[in-house]
Amino acid sequence: MFTIDWRNSVLTSLLLATALGATSNHTDQPVLAPYLAYSSSKIIPDSYIVKFKENHTLQNHLNWIGLNLSSIGDEIYDLDILPGYYLKGNQSLINIIRRDAGVEWVEPSSRISPPDRPPTVEDERNSQKRWHGKLDPDASFQLAMQSSAEKISPSDGSHRFWYWSEAGRNVDIYILDGGVNIYHPEFGGRASNFRGLDVSPYLSPDSPESTMADTNPDTHGTCVASLAGGNTHGIARQANIINVKIAERDGGQTAKVAQAIIDVTREHIKKKKLARRSPFAGSVINFSMDCRYNRAMEIAIRKADDAGIPVVVAAGNRNSDTFRRFPCNLRDTICVASVDKSYRKARSSNYGSEVTVAAPGQEVPCATFHGTNFSSHIDSGTSLATPYVSGTLAHFISYEKLSTSTLRVWERMLTNWNYGFLEGFPRYPATPNVFNSNGFQKQNKRITQPYVGAPDSPRL
Repeated sequence: MFTIDWRNSVLTSLLLATALGATSNHTDQPVLAPYLAYSSSKIIPDSYIVKFKENHTLQNHLNWIGLNLSSIGDEIYDLDILPGYYLKGNQSLINIIRRDAGVEWVEPSSRISPPDRPPTVEDERNSQKRWHGKLDPDASFQLAMQSSAEKISPSDGSHRFWYWSEAGRNVDIYILDGGVNIYHPEFGGRASNFRGLDVSPYLSPDSPESTMADTNPDTHGTCVASLAGGNTHGIARQANIINVKIAERDGGQTAKVAQAIIDVTREHIKKKKLARRSPFAGSVINFSMDCRYNRAMEIAIRKADDAGIPVVVAAGNRNSDTFRRFPCNLRDTICVASVDKSYRKARSSNYGSEVTVAAPGQEVPCATFHGTNFSSHIDSGTSLATPYVSGTLAHFISYEKLSTSTLRVWERMLTNWNYGFLEGFPRYPATPNVFNSNGFQKQNKRITQPYVGAPDSPRL
């Protein structure tokens, strides 16, 4: 990273260039571009996102302010999908940037944080099919709940989880979290670091936690990943688990999350272009973290959805309305609340009309580790209900190769989820009474289908 002296020299050159009138097709704005500061945000000093108007480029902007991109190095990175960029600099520099008529707004980056911890509570084959169903007779009760078309009870002793044998194959589930232990046997060699990186580009390189490893004492990211696509704990047991580390144990920052979502979207678009010559089926983004509203993140999520990537997020663990809960309250996200083994609202789960669906999130078994000792443990929260839904979407996406549009994914969700199961949610604001299901045992599906609406054979 550069020093304060470097920033002062850049600022001096900017002031000089501005005073001399740097040449560009754009001129000074009569009013500075809006500065989007949110009083509830935990703002990170001297960290900003600059959003351009359409057709204004980073090079246009740098030409206008008289700055060469190559002279900045790690202090700036392009967010072309916004379009815009991230910059470290002081308020005087930002005021100069806001004078460019091609700048739409400037927003400070803010902290993201680990989710609030909720209170602790002491081959079957059929000759008529072109696909193979499997039964895990010893799955967790939470998994059994999500393949049943009827409400089941723990007293029944039911642990029968039915699923398509190839669920999730060729789907990339991106786990945006505090790191994943990709060597855990729960992933069977299907987990990898984003772009093969050893160090996260979304954390400070000076941080002792900047490696891609899961350095969180509660192994949150590894637990989450195992529920999306683990061999024993997961829904989509053939999915690719992609570790995108965006947080340390005490959190991260929204600008870096926006960058990560943009980078994931780029990877998805690149793979989608090659899909005719590759087995790539699609992508899912899982975000089981807490953060305050951020415009750049909102745009990045919308761009991901437009590219065909469902973005699944946690409703939060504060037993409160999701009306102001970001990013749960975005129409481009799938927001997940948490229930217990009786389909009742988990005590800490948030609720409200912004919730899309509920899934088990109370006393859930998932993968953990201590050094090289790999094992499982019990945890709770909406952040654990979320990957169950991500895995279910990966199941639909893999069977039909739904990489282009999230609308078809939504159709499959709405057709196969179970309605009227939930209990214990406040009457107002009303929470949609929808429970996650892979559709395997839906009564209105044909025997040739793994779920309602699926073609009779998988798209290869």
